Amino acid sequence: MANGGRPKGGGGGDHPKVDISLLQTFHLVARTGSFSAASRELNITYQSASNHVRRLEQMYGQHLIESEKGARNVKLTPQGKALHDSLGGEPDTILSRIAVLLHDVRSVLRVGVPQALFHHFFPEVLKRFRAEAPDIELSFFERDTILERMMVDGALDAAVSERSFSQAAITQHLLGAYHLALIYPRGWTESDLDDTQLGFFAQRPFITYEAGQTIRVRAAEFLASRFGAPPRVSTTSSGSTSLAQLVEAGLGYAIVPQWSTPRDHPDIRRIVLRDMEPVRVYFAHTAFLGTNGFIRLLHGCCQQAMASALRA
Repeated sequence: MANGGRPKGGGGGDHPKVDISLLQTFHLVARTGSFSAASRELNITYQSASNHVRRLEQMYGQHLIESEKGARNVKLTPQGKALHDSLGGEPDTILSRIAVLLHDVRSVLRVGVPQALFHHFFPEVLKRFRAEAPDIELSFFERDTILERMMVDGALDAAVSERSFSQAAITQHLLGAYHLALIYPRGWTESDLDDTQLGFFAQRPFITYEAGQTIRVRAAEFLASRFGAPPRVSTTSSGSTSLAQLVEAGLGYAIVPQWSTPRDHPDIRRIVLRDMEPVRVYFAHTAFLGTNGFIRLLHGCCQQAMASALRA
């Protein structure tokens, strides 16, 4: 290699500035094996795709693509393969996120939040964020069970979740923790019960979250340990508000976040389950966005808006 395998740059130790579109085009050519396929996906001309790769080759001082005249497909040179491999396991994901954040003057952050957390906390989170970043659009996805997969797939930039994610590409920060509470119709008892009287509910209808949701799993395990048998699930729903409405109508009892139902609700009594391990809440973002100013701002707004309610 003419320059020892290092990209060409200016004098004085300056590094070349690589247009992200050049890397994107190169990656697509390498992935599809064709300038034509890459140009169609990027909605540019064949010649533009070819020029992008040539400019990248000039910067690196070596050939990256081998293309025989008249051949439909291209091959990577050893140097081209090394560069493609160096983009990492998720170049499509990374490039799509960069495009979302940098392409438009009005940027968009895509954020995943379980429905209960969104309804209870995010009006205040949004007020705080909007005061500092009025031109940034926040696009919310109210999910629970698929947030980790959405982040890995590149569909989300950040998330607030009660799940601990296992992917190395996702960074999580603990926001706090909260207790769960068992809620039941006020008409079922003449006075409040406490957590030593949970056997009262063993044969009563249990209203809970849809299968796979974090609180449902934890609640079912806790009640089974207290009852000696699984609770009698009668109805499922996707959010704490819906569960509380069903309990208010006298249709059963439920286990929900302590903060989702007020202590003085006129139609619902509650038992705070302090013997049950608190639920931790995390702020997550993709690892490469850790220094992004808007991600940091959103994290700070979540900390400020949720601090008191998430104190275990």
